[in-house]
Amino acid sequence: MGRDAANVASGFYGSLKPGRKPALLVIDYQLGFTDISVSPLASDCARSVEATARLIAAARPSAPVIFTAVGYDTPMLEAGVWREKCGSLETLMRGSKAVEIDPRLGFDPACDTLLVKAQASAFFGTPLASLLAAGGYDTLLVAGCTTSGCVRASVVDAIQYGFRPFVVRECVADRSPEQHESNLVDMQSKYSEVIDLADAIGMIEQAGFPGETI
Repeated sequence: MGRDAANVASGFYGSLKPGRKPALLVIDYQLGFTDISVSPLASDCARSVEATARLIAAARPSAPVIFTAVGYDTPMLEAGVWREKCGSLETLMRGSKAVEIDPRLGFDPACDTLLVKAQASAFFGTPLASLLAAGGYDTLLVAGCTTSGCVRASVVDAIQYGFRPFVVRECVADRSPEQHESNLVDMQSKYSEVIDLADAIGMIEQAGFPGETI
């Protein structure tokens, strides 16, 4: 990935090292974002979903998998003013198909965690930070969508809470290719490491902890 010259000159592009104990965060790979027949918010992100399924399979023996989904109850009070920016949020109603995790990912409530959220960040209004801290998890592998929206918001919050975020390039997606690439560049320069799928799997295998659930 190329470096942005202005950020280099400003002293960005330091590197994060993995911590002792990783967890996998899968952001909003729900049918409302992955199936274009379900919601106008969706895009074709089949390749990223398939790559994420491989990452989940590698993680389950040794690291917890935490899924998020955006979902609302009528009258959507928890959406707040965000609803004014995106009317299509109205398609993401709790109990609807749009809030179901994409079945290609094999979500298993017996061993995986699902957090339903109302805003962009996986941390905002959820117990994610507390769950990670209680389990001693210091590193987050990040997959999901969209790169420029909920992924970026979650990565910024992760580093602010003291967790080490590693965005897995093949496992994130955006409906806008331009925003996808620009946000990968920006996150790499300021808030996270952007790594390949093979490196993410290697990180999990190197940690070598027995499987745990949150």
